[in-house]
Amino acid sequence: MNANYAFWTLMRRLYGLAFCVYMLLPLVIVLIVSFSADSFVQFPPESYGMRWYLSAMRNANFVGSFLFSFKIACAIAVVAGVLGLLSALALTRYAFRGRDAVIGLLTVPLALPHIVLAIALLQLFTIFAVPTSPYALFIGHLLITVPYVLRLTLTSLRGMDPQLERASQSLGATSWQTTRYVVLPNIAPGLLAGVVFSFLISFDEVTISLFTGLPGNTTLPAEIFHIASQGSDPIVTAVSGIMILLSAALVLLAEKTVGVLKMIANET
Repeated sequence: MNANYAFWTLMRRLYGLAFCVYMLLPLVIVLIVSFSADSFVQFPPESYGMRWYLSAMRNANFVGSFLFSFKIACAIAVVAGVLGLLSALALTRYAFRGRDAVIGLLTVPLALPHIVLAIALLQLFTIFAVPTSPYALFIGHLLITVPYVLRLTLTSLRGMDPQLERASQSLGATSWQTTRYVVLPNIAPGLLAGVVFSFLISFDEVTISLFTGLPGNTTLPAEIFHIASQGSDPIVTAVSGIMILLSAALVLLAEKTVGVLKMIANET
């Protein structure tokens, strides 16, 4: 029995290791190639340097797209955090018929392919004559980020001891004071994890950005897609490397401060 258990434990660990290698290997290859000093993309590079990183920083299109994506992602993180928090509070504090259906409806974007959402949004904006960008872009990014904040915040709220709120109210605290000094500190890890994910998803989103953006308001992933579709330009690898490093840094920071992996484990 012990030998059989040890065998399957080893198999699960090997499977997990193989899956991680399979998922991360393309990113590692892109990072290696991004530090190439060659005039064309090849792996492994013949020479190394910061040539294409410096070229990317001097490229006005990439710099402008980066700043635009950063601004959109910051705004999305804030708005998605507020909407997700308010929705989670309402769905946990008020019992009403169809609450589970509402939660399922609000989290539908998590299960739908982004290409489907992008086409649906484009048709919707065309029908109601909504300006394609940046309003449509903002709405599209908000649609796919709020569910992350909602789910993680719901997990934190459900794991919180309800006696804490009752104790606060019994001591004379108002609803706002209970929320501010009791509820928010206890659900901060889930909320902050959702905000970080919202920023990263918005910053890396390409499909919805392609359908709802306009020239002059191009996000960085969309700009990378346009350049890559025209040929193999080494500068794209450097820009992709910047995005990978930025995303990894934010995820590591979120894991260090709020424990993202623990939140995801609780959610699943």
